[in-house]
Amino acid sequence: MESGLPQSVALVTGANSGLGRETAAALAGQGYKVVLACRNMDTGREAEAWIRLQHPGCDVQLGPKLDMSSLASIRNFAARFKEQKWPLNVLVNNAGANYKKRWFTPEGIVGLCQTNYLGPFALTRLLEPELVAAAPSRVVNVSSIMHRFTRLSSAEGFLRDFKSGGAYNDTKLGNVLFAYEHHRRMAKYGVQSCAVDPGAVSTGVWRHSPLAQGPLRWLMDCVYAPPRDGAQAVIHAATAPLDARFPVRPRGMAGGPGQEPQSHQSVPPDQLKFWARGLFSSPLLTWYTPSPGPLGLACRGLWGVSALLHSFLDYPTRQLSGGKLASRTVATWSQPQSYDEKLAKDLWNLSSDVVGVSRDPILGQQSPS
Repeated sequence: MESGLPQSVALVTGANSGLGRETAAALAGQGYKVVLACRNMDTGREAEAWIRLQHPGCDVQLGPKLDMSSLASIRNFAARFKEQKWPLNVLVNNAGANYKKRWFTPEGIVGLCQTNYLGPFALTRLLEPELVAAAPSRVVNVSSIMHRFTRLSSAEGFLRDFKSGGAYNDTKLGNVLFAYEHHRRMAKYGVQSCAVDPGAVSTGVWRHSPLAQGPLRWLMDCVYAPPRDGAQAVIHAATAPLDARFPVRPRGMAGGPGQEPQSHQSVPPDQLKFWARGLFSSPLLTWYTPSPGPLGLACRGLWGVSALLHSFLDYPTRQLSGGKLASRTVATWSQPQSYDEKLAKDLWNLSSDVVGVSRDPILGQQSPS
C-alpha cells in the first residue's frame, strides 16, 4: 500500500488525546481519510477540530462513540462503521487504560483485560471483512515495554482471573500475542498485523499508575517524550512498507483453483513484526525472559533498573543529539512468550467465543450481534 492514497481509510482508537491524536493527525496529513474512535465524544470533537487546524483540507471525522470496556459499544461501533461501506486500510488499536480497579464485564472478563486486550480483539475481528476488502491492509496494536515484565499462565486465567487480567503488563503481552496470531491467520489474505512499543511517553495512561506518583511522576514528566515524539513509532508501524514476503492473493487463488488458504499456519518468528524506537530497541532490554526462582528474581530486578534507566535516557538522548541518536524505529524481538503459538491459539479461540465471532477468518460480512 502506498501511504497517503486519497481513498485509503484509517481508523484510530483513543484518538481524542495523546498518542492516538498525534497518530491520527499524522495519517490525516498523509492524505488518509481518518476516523476518530473515542469514548469521550467532547474531547473527540476537540481533537477533530485540532487536526483540521494542523492539516487544513484534510479528511477527518469523529466516528460513533467507542467504549473499549463494553462489547456492546464495540459491536455498535462496528455496525455503524460497516454502514458507511468503507474499506479499512489501517486500523490502529491505541486506546487503553492503566488502573487497578477490580471489576468484571457481564461476560465475566476482567475489566482491564476487556479494555486493553479483548476490546481491540473484538473490534479487529468484527472489521475483518473491511480489512480484507482493502487488502493490502494492516492492523497496528500498541503495546508497551511492560509486556516484557510478565508471563501468562493460561488464556482462561488471563481473561477471567483478576490477578492476571487485572495487570497492565499482562494486557500488553496479550496485545502482542493477538497481533502475531492475527498475522498468522490473515497475512495470506493481505492483512498484516504488528505490535509496537512507543517507548516512554508522557500520556494519561500512567495517571493512575502507582509507579507514577510523587517525585517519580515529576521526573517522568520532565524526561519522558511528549506525545508528538512518542507517536513516531506508531506512525512508522502504520505506514512502513508492507512485508513483500506476504503477497496479496485474491480469494480462491491461494492454493489451487477455488481453494481458500488454510485458516491457520505457522509463520517464522522473524516474519512477525514488533516495532520499537530508540533505546527501547536496545539488546539491553530485549534480552530479558521472565523466569521463577531466586535467579529469575535477580534478573527481574536487574532488568527493571535497566528499563527505568533506558526510559529516562531515551527522549533526552534524542533531544540533545538533535535527532541523530535514538530516533530510528526498527523491528526487534518481543518477549519470548509472545511467540508461543499454542498460547496464542488458545487465547484466540477463547476470545472469539466470548466475542461471539467465528474462530476462522471472517472474510464476508458478519453481523456484529
